[in-house]
Amino acid sequence: MRKVTRRVVPLLVLGYFVSYLDRINISFAKFGMEHEFGMSATQYGFAAGIFFVGYILAEVPSNMILAKVGARVWLARILVTWGLVAAATALAPNLTTVYALRFLLGVAEAGFFPGILLYLTQWYPNTRRTKVVATVMVSIPVASVIGNPVNGWILDTFDGAFGIDGWRWVFILGGIPAVVLGVIGFFALTDRPEKARWLTEPEREWLTSTLAAEDAERATSAPRGHWAALKDKRVIALCAVYFFVLCGAYPLTYWMPSVIKGVGHGLSSTQVGWLSAVPFLLSAICMFVTGRVVRPGGSARPVTVALLVSLVTFIGTALLLGVPAAAFAVITVATMAAQTAKPLFWAVPTAYLAGVGAASGLALINSLGNAAGFVSPFAVGWIEDASGGNTGLSMTVMISANVVGLAVLAGLAVAARRRRAARLVAP
Repeated sequence: MRKVTRRVVPLLVLGYFVSYLDRINISFAKFGMEHEFGMSATQYGFAAGIFFVGYILAEVPSNMILAKVGARVWLARILVTWGLVAAATALAPNLTTVYALRFLLGVAEAGFFPGILLYLTQWYPNTRRTKVVATVMVSIPVASVIGNPVNGWILDTFDGAFGIDGWRWVFILGGIPAVVLGVIGFFALTDRPEKARWLTEPEREWLTSTLAAEDAERATSAPRGHWAALKDKRVIALCAVYFFVLCGAYPLTYWMPSVIKGVGHGLSSTQVGWLSAVPFLLSAICMFVTGRVVRPGGSARPVTVALLVSLVTFIGTALLLGVPAAAFAVITVATMAAQTAKPLFWAVPTAYLAGVGAASGLALINSLGNAAGFVSPFAVGWIEDASGGNTGLSMTVMISANVVGLAVLAGLAVAARRRRAARLVAP
């Protein structure tokens, strides 16, 4: 398994890191687009969120294709096409073009994360998967840790270079790494253990038989086939849970630089970038440690605890916005909890789904869950405009999301206990 991790994980971590970087760099390009296009907070929320419309529409078909053609070819294709679209956003002459390219970026990137999850189920037994998923998902806060200061530095340093505005350089320099990684991935990835020449024959046999036994066990309760997975009640409930988990997390990603710039008057873009990185650096550490401490097995308890902490700290943030240092401390804890909830959540569906149903089921959960990426940033922007910039009021989006997410998780727990009780009394 150490051989597998050395071969597989670094490339997936880098790919997911770049995908998230290309997704969130609009949070810094926002400053230049406000000046050039006269963009309002609502329009920015729409530009940030329309990415997820394309993402949602293409997610399930993309993962179904990946299941047929293999991860090596399809993940490489995703990386190259989204890198080209991300860089092309620098050519946008108006907001309408920005909207169109953000939509196409979502289409291009669709299937990458559920494809990674499906790929990991083909390489890692269930007892090891929580740790490796958490490791890959550390890329999310790391993208903000590195990306925020780098994007701030690009805005300050490259503005006007070769006659190109700084916000356009943010898109250009963000898109190139994805294309490079796509080419590397095409040659470096191996689709399945049985094709891995870099493993010995006994290693291939052990890993293949272990994963096949787990698939057979899950197949007794998991939905069989694509359509069965798409209409499965537990899959639909997990879609709802992930939607509300992300509703609490995405506004932090897209609005963090704006909140810090508003609270810390007179800060440069580079300073905003470094301050924005602090909550995500601590989130990365928290995710990494939690993935190694939490017991595997698909329990919903860890994600429930993370959502509870997130809820309490979101409320504290809304109450303390008038005290900059305290607000920053509390929103840091909220960010840590909201980000850590993501890998803890994925331990649940990956322990439940199996076979071809896993391809469509994981894609559906990720796509419908990521509708939050459109809904929550847009809702925050609309509330900000309608309330005259009342950030405390816009925090109700994250608070409400956590309340509803906890309620759905409670419903799933009750249903699971009833299923266990029914099996115990069955003749």
